[in-house]
Amino acid sequence: MELNTVLELMAEHGVQILLTITFLEAMNCPGMPAGVVLPAAGICAAGGDMPLLLAIALTVVGGIAGTVALYLIGLVGGHPLLEWFKRRSNAVRKACEHCEEFLQKGGFTKLFIGRLLPVVRTLLPLPAGALQLPFRMFLTASALGILCYNTVFVCAGYFLGAAVIL
Repeated sequence: MELNTVLELMAEHGVQILLTITFLEAMNCPGMPAGVVLPAAGICAAGGDMPLLLAIALTVVGGIAGTVALYLIGLVGGHPLLEWFKRRSNAVRKACEHCEEFLQKGGFTKLFIGRLLPVVRTLLPLPAGALQLPFRMFLTASALGILCYNTVFVCAGYFLGAAVIL
């Protein structure tokens, strides 16, 4: 999804579309890159469509909702789902195995750091659910990571948006 497309969706459907888009992005849906969606929220905030803190809050709520949904899918589907997912391609298999190793070797801190890394951040919830990481720890580390990550990207759009569009 391109920046102008996201901006048009927000103009047409209002800021509430941020919840849907960030939910889908957190669910690792194709075409919903955070590097486009989050700065677009900041650009809208800079244009006066909403306060900056609301833009950040909406993207965080959408991101947490998508993350929890993916965690629960992993929890219910367990290892069979994870194995099916790995068979999709070598790149997906390697990324999933990297996430599993990452999660097995650390707790809260590793999970928090993983939520800040592109690609890894959207893959972590599925293996975290399949590995049955404690939900409270998963949610807390994820929420903090999502807050940090989204704040940086939304603020980049807010402060650098005009330079990006022109």
